[in-house]
Amino acid sequence: MGCFLENIRELLKNSLGQSLQALDEADRLAAAWPIASGKAMSGRASVIGYADGILRLEAVNETWMREMMSIKGRLVSEMSRIARVPVREIHIEMKRNDRS
Repeated sequence: MGCFLENIRELLKNSLGQSLQALDEADRLAAAWPIASGKAMSGRASVIGYADGILRLEAVNETWMREMMSIKGRLVSEMSRIARVPVREIHIEMKRNDRS
C-alpha cells in the first residue's frame, strides 16, 4: 500500500508542475511549497521571494528555521522539481514581529 501511495504522490507532484506553468516563478514556488514541505512545515513558513535561483523563505520561529535548514537540500530539489523553477539555494529568515 505504501508504494501505491508514493506513486500517487509523485503523479500529483508532476501534474501540479504542469498546471503551474502559466504562473510566474514566484507564484509557482509559493504554490509548490505545501507539497514540497509537507503539511506541518508549510503552515510554519512561507515563500517570501525568489530571484536569480535563490528562494527566500520566512519561518515563524527559530525551531522551524532550524528544521528547514536541516533539510534544505531536499527542499531545493523538491521545490525545483515541483514548481519547475531553477532553485540553486534557499535562504531562510525568521519572521519579524512588527509591533508599533
